Amino acid sequence: MSLIQTPEQLADAIVTDPERVAACLGRIHRFGGQVPNCTVLRHSLEVYHRIDADPDSSDAARLWALLHDCHEILTGDVVRPYVNARLRMDQQAIDDAIVRRLPLCLPQPESMSWESVVAADRAVGEFEILQIQQGRAPYELYTFAVASWARLVRGFIERRAGT
Repeated sequence: MSLIQTPEQLADAIVTDPERVAACLGRIHRFGGQVPNCTVLRHSLEVYHRIDADPDSSDAARLWALLHDCHEILTGDVVRPYVNARLRMDQQAIDDAIVRRLPLCLPQPESMSWESVVAADRAVGEFEILQIQQGRAPYELYTFAVASWARLVRGFIERRAGT
């Protein structure tokens, strides 16, 4: 197995090996690794569930909810006060590569679908911080998270590709 080192490799892995991508996300703990059971994978699933609960959400928004933090496989999870302009540009370039790889499946950054995922992402982050401040882990250990994430991503991509 080779390392995923470029945005293009990450975008390809999402399509060809979503289980691997999910496993990577499951090893990245949020808030600089400070909180047990609060991984980027669980966070992404929670953002997905918020989007999925809205009957007006598109499949593109649902898929982007799952993928919105995949760039952290390459950049790591950085606590918000330390995210600088260079990191934002790098993360955007990674996101752009993912959108280019899946142009028929994902919303464009300026779309309402993208904005709804940004809002859900912020709401989930606020929930996580509130739980942490109250001395609670945001999530219970969820052993099927990798399989669930990969199954959802694969399903969206296959439906869109007509396979």
